[in-house]
Amino acid sequence: MQIPDRRRAVWREPPMWLGAWALVLTWVLLSLCYGMDMTGHDPRDSFTLMALAWRRGMLSLGQDYPWLELAIFNGDWYVSFPSVPALVMLPLTMVFGGDTPNTLMTGLYLLGSYFAAYALARRWRDQAHSAFMALFMTMGCSLLDFSLFGGVWNQAQLLSFFLTTCFALGITSDAPCAWAAGLTCLALSVGCRPFQAVYVPFGLAYLYHNIRPKRQDAAHTLLAMLPHVVLPGLVALALGWYNWARFGNPLEFGHNYLPEFTRDPEKPQLAFKYMWPNLLNQFRLPQIVDRHIEFPRFEGWAFWLVDPMYTSAFVAGLIALFRRRWDRWDTLLTLSFCAEIFLLLMHKTMGGWHFGARYLCDLIPMLMLFELRNTDGAPVWETGIGILGIAVNIAGSFAFHLMEFGVWS
Repeated sequence: MQIPDRRRAVWREPPMWLGAWALVLTWVLLSLCYGMDMTGHDPRDSFTLMALAWRRGMLSLGQDYPWLELAIFNGDWYVSFPSVPALVMLPLTMVFGGDTPNTLMTGLYLLGSYFAAYALARRWRDQAHSAFMALFMTMGCSLLDFSLFGGVWNQAQLLSFFLTTCFALGITSDAPCAWAAGLTCLALSVGCRPFQAVYVPFGLAYLYHNIRPKRQDAAHTLLAMLPHVVLPGLVALALGWYNWARFGNPLEFGHNYLPEFTRDPEKPQLAFKYMWPNLLNQFRLPQIVDRHIEFPRFEGWAFWLVDPMYTSAFVAGLIALFRRRWDRWDTLLTLSFCAEIFLLLMHKTMGGWHFGARYLCDLIPMLMLFELRNTDGAPVWETGIGILGIAVNIAGSFAFHLMEFGVWS
């Protein structure tokens, strides 16, 4: 598909700022309704503890924090999550100590995702529809509710969401420096949510595509790719070294040493036996019990309803096939989606207490790219699905928390 001029001054466009204010006001109002401290510290934050340990020159935490998911290795306690979100907490600990404003940070990650999504959409859409697509991506998925909390899980997934959106924005740019920046964002997103590595083949293939027209020879093209992959490669090496320094394995970030896995070897972190139950859970619907709605609290539910960009991207894919516009990038993205869903379904859990189907939100930034490439303008069906998704996530979040806080009990 022909892509319009990518070098617009998008930051001057009023629809982008109107959409941003809509997102901020929604986030603030939901926080106020739930009595959240928007600038406070969520104690379920391993990353602040990790940053404080770094400042003491330590790789381990040195003590147990029973309310957190900590890895136990060689008689010491370690954060059992990839370390990139702690890099953000590190400078904040120098100002706030252990009381970092982590809840505010998750909201800012969501807002940053909106801006990156708007800039990405402007390559295919006009201003108003770009703002709508950015709101669809951020407010029309389970991460809207998830961004209201600053726990370790929330930080990791929201920062990965933002970085993956920046990857999609950078790798599809006309500017060579943006290609390296996009790949670096992808490498950092893997340091938040490791399964984001499934997009590395797409990123490298797209980089090759960006450079090849100027250097027809394949060998010279590969050589010209090297400057763009140096920084992402260094990020990957640093993440691997940190894992090795803690656990003696560059691919081990600590989850396998959680007590829930070490106590019962019959229930490993990843296994084929989890796939079918996990898949069935993604199609569950809320139930009406004693005239009250009850939402599933664990493992996800009705992904096509709470994360409806899956639905709209599926329709866009069907249209591309019907119109014979499907190309190699659609194939590579689809293979990446299948690989990530496969890996997520192999996981022992699809997420603890939360609204919606948050694990499947990891795919949404790239689903948006897929959809933008395969739709013309802003089709009515896409607008309808987007409005429904935003409404479901705002109203559903409100109802979910009313139920949890006992208002309807």
